[in-house]
Amino acid sequence: MELTDPRLIDQLTMAFEATDPQPRQSTGPRMRKTAPPPGESVYQSPAYKTRRCRCGVCKSCLDNARWERIFAEKFADPTYYSGPVIRYASPLNAV
Repeated sequence: MELTDPRLIDQLTMAFEATDPQPRQSTGPRMRKTAPPPGESVYQSPAYKTRRCRCGVCKSCLDNARWERIFAEKFADPTYYSGPVIRYASPLNAV
């Protein structure tokens, strides 16, 4: 059983070999990973720190307050995850 013409395969392989991918250009010096000195922490905090606005008036503050209230209500209720069980069964099967 022959799936395709051998000449087509030869043309495709020659075209593939003819396309030489260009080498990647260096974007700059690479950072080397070095082991920290003994007794020093491995974690380094990010160079920038963002602060959330806490004015309580802007749209972002109002949205944050809304979500904090939702999560506080959700996790403050001990019965949130143990609510009534809903059965999805036919009443004709009930005995």
